[in-house]
Amino acid sequence: MQKNGFKLLVMALLLVMIGTLGYMVIKGNNPASKLEVMKKAPDFKLDNIDGKPISLAELSGRSKLIYFFYSTCPDVCQPTTYTLSKVQDALVKKGVFGDKTAITSISFDPSKDTTEQLQKFSKSFHADPKGWYFLRGDEAAVIDLAQKYGVMVVKDKEGGTFTHNNVILLVDKKGDLRTYYNGSDPDLDVDKIAEDMIGLSKE
Repeated sequence: MQKNGFKLLVMALLLVMIGTLGYMVIKGNNPASKLEVMKKAPDFKLDNIDGKPISLAELSGRSKLIYFFYSTCPDVCQPTTYTLSKVQDALVKKGVFGDKTAITSISFDPSKDTTEQLQKFSKSFHADPKGWYFLRGDEAAVIDLAQKYGVMVVKDKEGGTFTHNNVILLVDKKGDLRTYYNGSDPDLDVDKIAEDMIGLSKE
């Protein structure tokens, strides 16, 4: 019964994912509305891998990407983090990474994503700590935060894995959510994401 219940929950989540991705496609096909303000991004205060707490408010003045993930994810999280590393490279090349733009990866699996694990994970993607933050906090609180951002996360309590929307969120320097990118899109244009971030940093 428990397994069947989890399967039904995952099916429901997949339907939500399809709806979210459909919404993103519509937004993406309408350039005039793509970067309009969607809503105020929920604030947070979570621990960075250097042990210091980071809040959304502290990132004010920079456009930023927010990605909810877990490092032991068996499929989408690592490829998407690689994509984020390419966005970082593009921003570094433009000379805007760290002071005008930032990336925030937030783990919803603190039991496995210890500070040491996230430090190791971040280094494997040559993350620059001056502008790419790997954050962790209470599991239930982070899952609730993800859902407030429109990212659905469901944990399989037996297997310890998570089912989640694989989306990257773009938040402007004022703390407004502007758009979503499908992290699993094989044609995702990292240069376009960097351009979007740079454009918002100039608003």
